[in-house]
Amino acid sequence: MLSPNVEESHQIPLIHEVYSDDDYLLNTIDGEWFEILYHFHWKNYRQFAADYYNALYDFNQLAERNVIMEGERNLETKDEAKQRLLFDRVTAPVPTSPPAPILYQGKVVESKARDVQPTDISPGVVPIRLVGRKPKCFFGLLKSFIGTSLMGFATEPEQVHLLLKSNPAFARICGFSHKEKDCFDYHYQQVPSRRKLEQFDQIMTAAGIWDHIKLSEVKTNFATGVIRPEKELVGDTTHYYAYSSFETVRYEDEKGKEQKKSQSKLTKKCRCEEWEDCPHEWELRDEGAGTIVKSGKKMIWGHKASIIGLPKQGIAIDAIAVSDAATHDGQTFFPHVKKVLGDHHDLARSVHRVLYDSACDDAPLKQRFQDELGIELKASFNPRRSKAITRELPRGMEKITPYGVPICLAGYEMDYQGIRYASEQFIYRAPQQEDGLCVCIECPEKPQCCNRSTSSGRTITVSFDTLKHIDPSDPPMAKRFKAIMTRRPSVERMIKRLKCDLGDDRLSKRGNDSFQAYLDKTMISYHLLIRHLH
Repeated sequence: MLSPNVEESHQIPLIHEVYSDDDYLLNTIDGEWFEILYHFHWKNYRQFAADYYNALYDFNQLAERNVIMEGERNLETKDEAKQRLLFDRVTAPVPTSPPAPILYQGKVVESKARDVQPTDISPGVVPIRLVGRKPKCFFGLLKSFIGTSLMGFATEPEQVHLLLKSNPAFARICGFSHKEKDCFDYHYQQVPSRRKLEQFDQIMTAAGIWDHIKLSEVKTNFATGVIRPEKELVGDTTHYYAYSSFETVRYEDEKGKEQKKSQSKLTKKCRCEEWEDCPHEWELRDEGAGTIVKSGKKMIWGHKASIIGLPKQGIAIDAIAVSDAATHDGQTFFPHVKKVLGDHHDLARSVHRVLYDSACDDAPLKQRFQDELGIELKASFNPRRSKAITRELPRGMEKITPYGVPICLAGYEMDYQGIRYASEQFIYRAPQQEDGLCVCIECPEKPQCCNRSTSSGRTITVSFDTLKHIDPSDPPMAKRFKAIMTRRPSVERMIKRLKCDLGDDRLSKRGNDSFQAYLDKTMISYHLLIRHLH
């Protein structure tokens, strides 16, 4: 299909075909995916198209990519490789020096070819090569992956191929035509095979083009005012179920005691018949996968992604894979915030506070944010192993919870009022009923608690020493703290849109490079949809 936007140097189409299903999809309530693809601004992606065609040329020029390398026998046994790979991980029992990066850092393959220029290509116009078949149109391939995500499916080649083969309107709006039964000749405008889609995804991943497009989409939305900088950022992690299995590796810790840890099974990328004798090194089948502990009885084998967004607008601005899914959530937030602020300088000037859950409730981490980035970290209070206080309490109190909330004999939670810094005490008051009267007035425990008749009810004080685990400069009981933390759950809605509405939480590929590409493709569709609905 010819694009409605035609270059000045190209011939204006003399015939424009109109399809009835196009008019229907443009006016249906669930046709956002079709509208975005129909009005796709392909000129904004010319540079990425040139990068892809150059990378494709390099890919095709690599002769005998799967040739078996000759050499001496690899002396490392499989058990030795398990131990080596275990201690190379971010969550290794013994820290490495220098430490492994917390977040995934892809190895981008730089393209050597430079002959394709952005001005030479457009939808349906592909570079001319002296030998070989014409490549599939980059814009059609890109729209195929974006449209698949916009329709709520996983952006993987097998799903893209299924939709292109089964949905003629989708194939046509992407720029492809279906192959007829009696036609056996190849044509670059026909629906690509699954192998071609896999190759496209592989090249885009290896060349880092998915990541570049994602960053471009976010910056475009900032520049056009679709999303606006805020004073706060919110973050969290989420898991995706891995397309692999694991095994238990046993090792000895520093004290010589035997321990065990889950790890992906090993493999080799070569095609040697005898892996035990071939010269190639053992590798993890699913690099980055790990055991994610959700609770004491719930553990998941999968990949972990760190998400950062704007809480007031509820928009995610970055998603990145964690190098090892077994990494604690509190370790992922600082490097991710640092990366986001480095990518978006205007945002760095406006952000003064970041929000996270109780995994980041750590004094050294808060100080690190303040010293290195000059921003405040607010995290949900984590009492850790603190227990309820039941001794030496004010009269009429049953206990004080680990979160610093006194509970009276009648079961009411006392409302936090403030602090007396001179005497180093927290102040609490009895709560009020819906009619505005204090609960103490008709309380059956009043004789043991409030020996005075007052309409304001019981007021108590608790010393700082009683609640040593609570920071008086930032108490979690304060109304201001609670008001700030009400914006933190907005990241859960961002995760839902990325993981459920525009994709799937079960991966069909292995490795962090494929997982990061999956996140990038989802983010591209996510920000295109936000711009369309703005």
